[in-house]
Formats: sequence, C-alpha cells, structure tokens
Amino acid sequence: MDEIDRKIIFFDIDGTLYDNELGVTELTKQAIRELIERGHIPVICTGRARVMVPDYLTGLGFSGVVAGAGTYVEYQGEVLHNKVMGPESGEETIALLRETGIHFILEGPEFIYFDNEDCSEEYLESIEFSKRYSNGRTRTVEKKDYIMNKFTCFPSADSSVDMAAQKLKEKYHLIYHIDGNFEMTPKGYDKSTGIRIFLDNLKADREDTYAFGDSTNDMEMLSYVQYGIAMGNSYPEVLKAAKYKTLSIKEDGIYYGLKKFGLI
Repeated sequence: MDEIDRKIIFFDIDGTLYDNELGVTELTKQAIRELIERGHIPVICTGRARVMVPDYLTGLGFSGVVAGAGTYVEYQGEVLHNKVMGPESGEETIALLRETGIHFILEGPEFIYFDNEDCSEEYLESIEFSKRYSNGRTRTVEKKDYIMNKFTCFPSADSSVDMAAQKLKEKYHLIYHIDGNFEMTPKGYDKSTGIRIFLDNLKADREDTYAFGDSTNDMEMLSYVQYGIAMGNSYPEVLKAAKYKTLSIKEDGIYYGLKKFGLI
C-alpha cells in the first residue's frame, strides 16, 4: 500500500475491543487481520497501564500501544514516551486521597501499586479488576519506590470528592466515569496526547487517523482523530458528542465500523 493511503486506527480496550463476557469476538480479530493485510496500522489506545495490556491482545497484530491514558507510547516494541511520577509528587497526593476518604491505586508501566493501609472490603472489591489483569505484577505504596503513570480512584459514599478535586486539578487531569470512579493523569495528558506523540514519531498525518471508543476517557481521543467512532454501547455523553457511531461491542461494532469506512 502506498504510504499516502495508509491509515492509523486507535482502539480502546474495555468495552470496545474486549468484553468481559465475550473476550475479543472472532469478527473483531478478523477485522484486525484485514487491516494489517491492507497495510493499515492498528494501535491499542487504553486507559489501562501498560502492565495491564495482555499479550493475547497485542498478539492480535497491533503495531503500537498507547497506555496509561496517553502517558505511555510504544511502537513495534520500542518505547517512544513514558511520562512517570514518583514519590516526590505522589506522597502529597496519597495523603490527600487518604484524608478525603478516596480509595486509590497507582498504575505504572511495570507494576500496579496498592494502598497497604486500606483493608476495607469496598477497596478489595474495587481493585479486583486491576489484580486480575496485572498478572501478579503488584506492589504496595509503603516502600515509596513506586513509578507510576496515573492514579485510579474509587470514592465511597462518604468521600469528600469535591474538596479533593479542587486541589487535585491543580496538578492532574481528572477523568470521571459513570460509576463515580475517576482517573488522574499528569496535567496535559489524555489519550489524545499519546496519539499526537505516536503520530509525531511516525511523521504521520492526523487526517489519516481513526479511533474507536466507548468511555469518557475516550472523548479526547475521539475528538482528536479525523474519524472518531463511538461504540453503540458507549456512555450517553460519548454517544452525544461523537460525530460517528457504530454497533455495540456485542454486535461486532468494530468490524462493521471498519467496513463502513472502507478500511477492510
């Protein structure tokens, strides 16, 4: 394929590529194969930290990974960008989150870090997803040796979220989810940041980009690329904001969305 015809397509994982019940559907796998056969570049673009992106997903043929909600970027196994934070900035934030009753985890490129002081049943339930997908690469924050890309926060009914947010937004970009949880990346970082870095390194044009997503942390990505496509199962605000839409993940929205745009 001529370079000028090559397109770059970014895919969110949860609720877009991957469903907790179905995994990755056969038609979605076929769609990725056909993209590659046609000379296009499929890229994972996820809020998950890199350590939580399993080989069975990257092994489908993805050339690149934008992880940690835009803080980490790699192409063909080479790390292009990795915005990390350590204890010098994290300890003050951890103290504030504990003070305001907000449960949290730290997500880094190599490890997920849990709060050793939080033994509540609510916290243990909230972190089950991260434990499941980090493949045992977990540590606690007590040694203060963490290297992270982002926080994920799980407020409870009595958490002082508004008070915390007023201080947190000075240093972080806050992304709220429909279930009340929120992510925090360093200010200036979201999925569109990672995409821009990826395109700059490939010397690729923004007009040759597509993206599929479903969640609030996908909104910057969907508005940044030339063709941002919301899955049919997207959050209501995502569907409202998206110019283009496809079927839900359980209806193979990726396959039919790529067909609609003539990419496969």
